[in-house]
This record gives sequence, structure tokens and C-alpha cells, in this order.
Amino acid sequence: MKQFLLGLLALCSLTAAAQTPLNLRQCIDRANERNLQVRQALLNCRQQEVNVSSARNARLPEVNASAGENLSFGRGITANNTYESRNTSSTSLSLGASMPLLTGGRIGHVNKQADLNLAAAVADVDRLREDLSLQVTQAYLQVIYYADVVTQTNENLSLALQQEEQVRKRIAAGRLPEVELAQATSRIAQNRLDLVQAKNNHHLALLSLSQLLEFSTPDSLAIVRPEESELRDITGNPEETYLLALSDRPSLRVADLRIRAAQEGIAIARSARYPTLSLTAGLGSNYYHTSGITNPTLSRQIKDNFSQSIGLSLNFPLFDRHATRNNIRQARLAVLEQQLALDNTKKTLYKEIQDAYYNALAAQQKYRAALVAEEAAQVSLTTVIKKLEGGRATTPEFDEAFNKHFVAATNRISARYEFLFRSKILDFYRGTTLR
Repeated sequence: MKQFLLGLLALCSLTAAAQTPLNLRQCIDRANERNLQVRQALLNCRQQEVNVSSARNARLPEVNASAGENLSFGRGITANNTYESRNTSSTSLSLGASMPLLTGGRIGHVNKQADLNLAAAVADVDRLREDLSLQVTQAYLQVIYYADVVTQTNENLSLALQQEEQVRKRIAAGRLPEVELAQATSRIAQNRLDLVQAKNNHHLALLSLSQLLEFSTPDSLAIVRPEESELRDITGNPEETYLLALSDRPSLRVADLRIRAAQEGIAIARSARYPTLSLTAGLGSNYYHTSGITNPTLSRQIKDNFSQSIGLSLNFPLFDRHATRNNIRQARLAVLEQQLALDNTKKTLYKEIQDAYYNALAAQQKYRAALVAEEAAQVSLTTVIKKLEGGRATTPEFDEAFNKHFVAATNRISARYEFLFRSKILDFYRGTTLR
């Protein structure tokens, strides 16, 4: 029983921890920690780190040891010009080393290229995290938007229920016909249907966000609503935002680093035109044993046959079927390809910033208009309700004012979160951290 209670307490603690409301920054951080694409990009960074280590180790000497054993059988001629059957065995031991001295600059350029590829991989992780941040922001605001729609629909249902009660009282007092009750009941049924749809949309939005955050179910996710003060007027212009983005966007850093890595590829290809110089050294010894004759001892033969060597190996490339020339051409084309990719990234970025700016500006104007429209619809609804209570308005007039207010309220909610989302996208391009 005690163990059961402890387990139940632990489960309740985990549930409470899981339902701790998360703000936008916490949602983004959690998504970045658990997203599979980001984790794959981090693995690529580790692979590039291994490549950097391999490139740097290319200057170290290469050392090899070898041992060989040979056996021969059969008849062979002797010093006495006769043939005898003999078995001969020989053992060889050697240790060799080689180290590059001159490689036409290849090793140095390979090192630089590996460093640049690592930097590009790190910047690519930042790019993926930024893209994921925008996805989380949109999903996060979508959840809040549908939560507000649920709240507004509940308010409409409450108002419809109040009006139904008023209709019942007027019918009982003989001031309204029975048909008015059917209309009020129909209105409540429609509002309840709207509420079911709104709750379903809210649940689906929570599901989308929970999938981005790697929650097992949307039921364990709760979020913090943003403050109204986060809605600020749109300032600046697309050109200013673009200039700010040029020095900050990871996608541009990735493209620039890949251009520089491709330029190192040209130098690597050119290095094949230059001579290479290598230092070699070796140690070795042999031991022989032939049947039928007296053989020196193992230690004596190892000592007598011990040899040392050291040398320089210089290689001049003369003709390689134009392989080096074609490799240089391909490396130059790779640089041009990366430069075009950078130009396309800049062009795409400028277009995205223009879209973000003018969409934010339009969303701001739409939100202001929606506020005015909702205020007017609220005044109209309040007036109709007062007239209805005094018997100076009809039920169709109330339904019309009621529906207009609901549409205006939902339009205001939609415009608010569109404005908030567009503003955050614009701030994102200006280098502001999403939170």
C-alpha cells in the first residue's frame, strides 16, 4: 500500500510538472532540444569535427611494421654441384616510416577547407533552429487564437442562454408568441455546435504544437498567453531590416562559408601540379634456416642482418591525362555554384523581408479596423438587447445583431493574432530573439 501511494504521488508530481505552462521561448528551446532534424545536423557537426582532426593529422608521420615468414621445399643444387632435398625457412622483420615534407600546399588547404566545412555545419544548425522557431511561434499563437475563439463562443452561448430565459419569461407573460422560443432554442443549438467546432480546432492546434515539442499527448501541454503590450506599431522599412539581416542570418553565413570552402577546393586541386617531397626511414633484419647445414643462431643472424635506411622521395608530376586540369575546372564551377546559391539566398531573404514587412503593416491596419468594427457591433448588440427588453425590437433583429457581433469578435481575434505573428516574424528578421 505504501509503495502504491508513493508511486501515485510520483505520478501526480510528473503530471503537475508536465502541465507547467510554457511561454514561447520555453517552447522554442524544448523544440530545438528534441527536434530530429536539429539533432541530425548536430551529428553532422561531429562528423565535420572528425574531418578536421583527420586533416590536421595528415602532417604526422605514418609508421608501419611488418613481419614475413617464407618456407621452401624440394631439391636444390649444392656447392658441390650435387642435388639434395632441403627445407629452408626465412623470417623477415621491418619497421618503416614516411612523412610528407612538401605537398604543394595541399595539406594546409585541406585543413582550411575542413575548418570552413565545420563552421558551415554549425551555422546550418542555427539555420534549422531559426526555421523551427518560426514553426513553433506560428503553432503557439494558433493555440492561443483558438483558445480565444473558444472563450468568445462561450460568451455567445451564455448570452444566447440569457436571451432564451428572457424569451421564456415574455412568453409566460403573454408578450411573445411560442414561435420565439423555437428560434431562441435554434440559436443555442447553433452556438453549441460552434463551441464544439472551436474546441476541436483548439485541440488540433494543441496537437500540432505538442508534436513540434515532442510531447506524448497534447493533454500534457499548457502555454502562457502573451501580454497585450506585445502588440507594437510597425516601424522602419524593408531596406533597413534587410541591412540588419545581412550580418545576422545563419543562412547567409552558411552560403558564405561554403563559398570559401569551395575556393579552398581550387587550391587543393592546383596542388597536384607541384612536386611532392617525402622523408622515409626504415629498420629491418632477416633470419634464415636451412636443413642439412649448420645455421648461425637467431640472435647472431638478427644482429648481422640488421639494416637501417633513410631517404628522400621527390615526385614531379609530368602528365596525368589532364586529370589535374579538369579537377581545377570542376573546383571553379563549384565556387560559381556556391556564389549563385548565396545570391539566391540574399534574393529570397529580401523577398521574405518585404513580404514580412507589408504583411505586418496590413495586419496592423486590419487589427485596428477589426477593433472599430467590434466596438460598433457591440454597441449595436447592446442597443438591440435594450430594445428587445422594452418590446421595441424583434427576434430577427436580435439574431442579426448577435451574429454580426460574433463575426466582428472572431475577426478581431483573428486579426490580433495575425498582427502578433507578423510582428514577431518582422522582429525575427531584425535579429530580435523570439520570446
